[in-house]
Amino acid sequence: MILGWFNAKEAIAFGQSLAEFYDLQSKAILKASDRKAAEKQQKLASQVLTKVQQFKAMHKLNAYQKAQLGSAFKWKLRDLGHDSQLVDSMTKDLMIAMR
Repeated sequence: MILGWFNAKEAIAFGQSLAEFYDLQSKAILKASDRKAAEKQQKLASQVLTKVQQFKAMHKLNAYQKAQLGSAFKWKLRDLGHDSQLVDSMTKDLMIAMR
């Protein structure tokens, strides 16, 4: 029972897949490089937070699992080469959405 509290496999997998989704979509936005790029980037951030809300509604996560999700998201984005300031900002927004 108590060991289940430390099982964060689903949260970690979701965090990594969310980072991959963000990476793929943001690279597509950068390739387009039109004047609406900032608007598209904002829409992408909104999509990420919507996915977080959907995951949160389907899974009851404890504090440890939320932390693991945030950490997986953050480090996957950093590994994919995103700017650390952007990564920190996105991770902060993700963690606020997980409350």
